[in-house]
Amino acid sequence: MHRPAPPLSRSIRKRTGALIVLAILTVVLGGYWLLAARRDDDGATPLPDAARPTARCTLWFIGSSTIARWVTLSTDMAPWDAHRRGVNGALIPALTTRLASAPSAPPPAVIVFYAGENDIAAGQTPQQTLAAFDRFLATKVHLYGHLPVVAVSLKPSPSRFAQRAEQTAVNDGLIRRAARRSDLHFVEIRPLMLKGGHLGPFYGQDGLHMNAAGYARWVGPILQGIRRAAPASTVAACDKPVQR
Repeated sequence: MHRPAPPLSRSIRKRTGALIVLAILTVVLGGYWLLAARRDDDGATPLPDAARPTARCTLWFIGSSTIARWVTLSTDMAPWDAHRRGVNGALIPALTTRLASAPSAPPPAVIVFYAGENDIAAGQTPQQTLAAFDRFLATKVHLYGHLPVVAVSLKPSPSRFAQRAEQTAVNDGLIRRAARRSDLHFVEIRPLMLKGGHLGPFYGQDGLHMNAAGYARWVGPILQGIRRAAPASTVAACDKPVQR
């Protein structure tokens, strides 16, 4: 007659349970540190276009996927030499770290900055997002002194419309900072994304990123912001009329 195996002793059960918990912790912590290491590696990588030479008429467009996906940027900003230095999914602290990691190079005429949407979407408060932007500006000052920065307002979008109050708070903070800093200029694009009081047909299928029509609406206001920010002599030399 077959007899069932005797139950495990209490000490064996305890040791087995401890080994299981240790294995789980090893997997979880290992994954956490791997993710942290990847983030550190990403943060230590310079922004895209780091190897491109910078000249008097160069613009650095630094930001998240809104900048990274602006495929017509070079022609849209002509005759300025626009460098597309966006990183998909980037938060402001990562952009700051990447800027600080760049090899020594001459500064551009102007930095155009667009980021903060992802910070809010990741759970950062408007105050935390603005503090991260302040650290970006402090890094810019450390590296390039009074180099002008044009900050573009956070855009409304269908997929993040529920975050409009937080985005508005960030935009208000950018406006206040631009009013008291001579090296910071604010460009308002929110009304351009509306049609008849509602969000217009300026977005891709994901309801977040812009389509070509959306980017086209940004060109004029950003060029105006660059003209206000850059020294008059630079504008005279670099902003020659082009046929659009």
